[in-house]
Amino acid sequence: MSALEHWNPLTPLAAATFLVVAAYAAPQPAGAIASFAVALGGAWVLGVGRRVSALALAVALPTSALLLTMDALVPGAPGIATHILALGPVRLDVTAVRVAMLIAAQLGAAIAAMGWVVVGVAPRRLTRALAARGLPAWAAYVLVASLEAVPEARRHAVEVMDAQRCRGLNTGGGIVGRVRALLPLAGPLSVSLVSESEERALALDARGFRPRSRRGTLTPIADPRAERVTRALLWWSSAAVLAWRIAVAWRGSAS
Repeated sequence: MSALEHWNPLTPLAAATFLVVAAYAAPQPAGAIASFAVALGGAWVLGVGRRVSALALAVALPTSALLLTMDALVPGAPGIATHILALGPVRLDVTAVRVAMLIAAQLGAAIAAMGWVVVGVAPRRLTRALAARGLPAWAAYVLVASLEAVPEARRHAVEVMDAQRCRGLNTGGGIVGRVRALLPLAGPLSVSLVSESEERALALDARGFRPRSRRGTLTPIADPRAERVTRALLWWSSAAVLAWRIAVAWRGSAS
């Protein structure tokens, strides 16, 4: 149970948006590094640190490794780059290392910040909060379906694997055995996902779903004044950072 369950879902969404904007639009590399640190630190404080850190590092580390490998294998123009490592044909450029670290920090900050919402906020609470602000029914359905797609697919995969194992399917035996078991697992998994989509469509039709209508709720989500003020500050701060970045880019192009 995370601390985010006691907040209005729109508050962590506003905070995550501000961190993403700061990671890309604030002065670099300080903006990206600070956003990454705040996003990871905040995740641990809010009780979702383990999963959010795993998601962020799973993106940041391979990205930096890939960019550094490309720089090492594809060197720049001779006499221009300053190399910090030279082992035969493999050379690492200082500028390329900085760019790789910056991109990795920006991606890590974005994943970690949005991880607050994806990991710590239930999709249905988020859509209820957005519906209370006027989100159309079709957008609410698309949002819920998108956020629940991966957990539902994972749950179906576990159920199909358990069922196939009960029928005698061997899913072990190293990489070759796992690859061989993919085909018997892929068929039932695809059928179950398609069947669930059809069931959702029938349920929407039975309930008289109208895409342009506004949803109501029997249990409104609390929205204290302190959170409303905090969200307003975060949204205005995000707009200010974006306006500053646009102004800097416009001055640079004009000169």
